[in-house]
Amino acid sequence: MSVTSAARGCAACFSLLVLGACLSPAAAQYNAEIARWNAQDALDPVSDNGLVFVGSSSIRRWEQLTHDFADYNVVQRGIGGALFDDVVAQVNDLVLDYSPRGVVVWAGTNDLASGSNGAEVAADYQNFVSAVHNSLPNTHIFYLGVMPTPGRQGNRPQEDIANSTIAAAAAGDSRLHYIDLPAAFETLNPYGGAGFTSKFVDSIHLNRDGYDFWTTIIRPQIEAAFAPDKPLAVNPNSLAIGESLLMDFGPTDSSNGLPTASPDSRGNHWNNWTSRASGGLTVNAGEHIGGLVTTSGDATEIGLVLTAGFQLNGFNHGGLLNPDENLLGDFADHNATGDFFFSTADGLQGGGDDDTGGGFMLTGLNPDYLYEFEFFGSRNTSEQRITEYRVHGANESVIQLATSGNNIGADGMYDGNDDQTAVLVDVQPDEFGQVFVDLTLIQGQFAYINAMQVTATGSVVPEPSAAAALLGLLGGASRRSRR
Repeated sequence: MSVTSAARGCAACFSLLVLGACLSPAAAQYNAEIARWNAQDALDPVSDNGLVFVGSSSIRRWEQLTHDFADYNVVQRGIGGALFDDVVAQVNDLVLDYSPRGVVVWAGTNDLASGSNGAEVAADYQNFVSAVHNSLPNTHIFYLGVMPTPGRQGNRPQEDIANSTIAAAAAGDSRLHYIDLPAAFETLNPYGGAGFTSKFVDSIHLNRDGYDFWTTIIRPQIEAAFAPDKPLAVNPNSLAIGESLLMDFGPTDSSNGLPTASPDSRGNHWNNWTSRASGGLTVNAGEHIGGLVTTSGDATEIGLVLTAGFQLNGFNHGGLLNPDENLLGDFADHNATGDFFFSTADGLQGGGDDDTGGGFMLTGLNPDYLYEFEFFGSRNTSEQRITEYRVHGANESVIQLATSGNNIGADGMYDGNDDQTAVLVDVQPDEFGQVFVDLTLIQGQFAYINAMQVTATGSVVPEPSAAAALLGLLGGASRRSRR
């Protein structure tokens, strides 16, 4: 981005004066989240002419969004709890700076739950359309109709008013599209049918099946407006066969986590999460870093994008502070093992809190290569905690790792994992060079990732036999002890 966040904020207020709106006190609470996106965009620019998904928590929690639209350049900008006028007030940062060819917006449901009426939501929609089209007149806007959810049954009359008014406005403009989610969910017998409730992880938010259902409704309408357009060109500056990269997940502050220095004591260079991440912080879907380096320190054009949120902690919360190189090899740096990203998501109704879903994607890998992914997760606590790592690109692999538990350490006394890693081999990126990693809480309160190593191991064998192709649907998996 060529202008500062402050300048963008002033521009947003100026451009919205004609609409009678500016940054509201409610929207101000999102400044820190938006500032992180802006800072990351400045260091790792996002492609223009893509597809921006914007709105409240159902956009933020859509973990498989970038996978469901893997052939589009997706920008995920969801803010939990946002009202429609918050989105309008932040339209420069959330939408206009990306010059998208399409915007998918989910907003209005929180407004109705907070006491606004359907006409007010429709007016906010018109303000949003005006704000976008005043700057980007050719951009398509896809409005996701406010749909029934188990916990908001009493809002139906006002939802109908908002939806019908917005649908009528969209019918008169070829750039506007009303996506009738309500009609689709009506077929599931709202409030009383098992087919309806099975789509939700709680009273208002979707689970994976629910988002799959969304995709079957939303994607065809986007495709009808413009075809997928992500280029298939192979990144010329990726990992060569035999090269690796190391990633340190965790905060950067004096009390909870520090960057892993490069080179470390073994001569390896590390990638660290952004310097704006402190302990206790929640990082959100859409946050990203680019230009990851190899263990030799060579720059690449590989990037990492969060597809679901994480919370961050470390040194003062059970991180592994004294890793043994004889047990963990290249992972044995206390700054890498002593802090972590963690998630509370198990995808189950009545289970864990799925607000931080725990997921990320790597971009810029070579789709003609195979990769080994090695994960380390640990926290010192006697509760048995197990994390599942699911990795998918052209194929899919899954493995579980016990990160915590009574006396699980190598000495039979330490209550954290200090010697085991989860290894997935023969991972092939999708045709765009992307690999998606999903963390799921299997047992205990939290799922963890402290560090990761990715290694290019070989080329994909062309035209495999039918038997080999069948086996290739799932990559290999193992737990590795470096002792």
